Amino acid sequence: MHSRILPVVLFFLLGCVSLSAQIAGQKPELILYFSNGSPTGAQPAMQGDTTGRIKFNALTATGNIKTGASILSWVEGPVSPGFLQSNLVFRTGFLQSNRMIITSSGLVGIGTLNPEYHLDVVGNTHTSGDYFGRWHIDNNPTTDDAPNTYLTEAYFERKQRSILGVPAGAGNDFGATLTIAPDLNSTAFDHQLFFGDDGIYNRFKTGNAADWSGAAWNKLLSGADINGTTNFVSKFTGPNSLGNSQLFDNGANVGIGVGNAPDAAFRLTVGGATRVNGGLTVGNDANVGGNAVVTGNANIAGNSNVTGDNNVGGNENVSGDANIDGDIDVDGGGRIDGALILGASVPNPPHAGALVHQLYIGGSMICTEAKVALIPAWPDYVFEADYQLMPLAEKEQFVKENRHLPGVPTAQEVAETGLPLGQTQLAVTQNLEEVYLHLFEMEKRLNALEAANKRLEAENTALKAQIEKH
Repeated sequence: MHSRILPVVLFFLLGCVSLSAQIAGQKPELILYFSNGSPTGAQPAMQGDTTGRIKFNALTATGNIKTGASILSWVEGPVSPGFLQSNLVFRTGFLQSNRMIITSSGLVGIGTLNPEYHLDVVGNTHTSGDYFGRWHIDNNPTTDDAPNTYLTEAYFERKQRSILGVPAGAGNDFGATLTIAPDLNSTAFDHQLFFGDDGIYNRFKTGNAADWSGAAWNKLLSGADINGTTNFVSKFTGPNSLGNSQLFDNGANVGIGVGNAPDAAFRLTVGGATRVNGGLTVGNDANVGGNAVVTGNANIAGNSNVTGDNNVGGNENVSGDANIDGDIDVDGGGRIDGALILGASVPNPPHAGALVHQLYIGGSMICTEAKVALIPAWPDYVFEADYQLMPLAEKEQFVKENRHLPGVPTAQEVAETGLPLGQTQLAVTQNLEEVYLHLFEMEKRLNALEAANKRLEAENTALKAQIEKH
């Protein structure tokens, strides 16, 4: 009887907007009592029975009452004498949809009737204010738990770096780990971060692995580990730190070994010896502040300036000027389309003005062979039958008047413009060949005189013999 009367009373109290109810006393209680009916009387509740419902109704129109929200409970487990397990379900909306449940074991589900955790939310969560609570961090400092101990979770623990194998660092051996196990099916990597006094380290391993073998710790570099100067390319100054290298790049000019002031006239400035094991192709000027060593070919479309030695194992092609303050070694072919100046100081003159010669040498030269290709014909014509040989008397007169042999440059010309080796050699050879022609002629005359002299001597001897007979 009670199971029917009390819900009717509650419905009347809650459904009539003109009435209000108050429960008071030292132990106020509002009890919804449920039992199953039968011909023999009240029967115990069974698993799945709804044991009670509280409705929040309102009049929506004349003669029309609707429920806006409700709270109900049903039995979750088997019922036995003195033992009842029921939940609490909250419903809202036009269709009175289940919004939240508190299970008999204390699990709270929002958006689900089957929560697996103390708070299980299906959907997004948000808070616009501060969160006041506590993250649970386990104190497991002396264990190196394998990835298969973490399943689809983020976990904080207090750990000893020496147990985990984190590289030794400054500060306390104790730190904290954050383990991320993103995949319940263990197809994604498990990641672990170690927070130590000297920074943060990371390692990762295939999810659900039996141990962390092969998962090396790597330090995450921070501002404390990176110290550098603007425009300098960084390099490792230690296993886990970065600093300045010798390479400077300000976006317009690059310098190697020249500090922060490369030559603004060049894209690249090298302040020391430079070695290239393959071919070198430079589309513009090349400026090397030290030695340059290229084991392959060197092709430079602009000018080449080397303050040290220049060693090229292959061919070297420079379409502009090549200025080398040190030695130049080229094992292959070397082609220079402009003038070549060798030596720190070339006598001045002859090239006080424009460079009119292909080669200038400011010192002595030694070689096993030197060849000069002359444009005019070599003076073999001297030995032609129709060659007009200058008489010695005329040549003597020329020398007396000019103080040099015909065709040979004067001392003043040599002082002013240098000695034209090919032209001089041609003139010397021509004069030498003419000397030989004069010698040949003199020898003929000498032989003729000697023959005439012998005839005279024979005639004189015969004449003396005749005179003595008489």
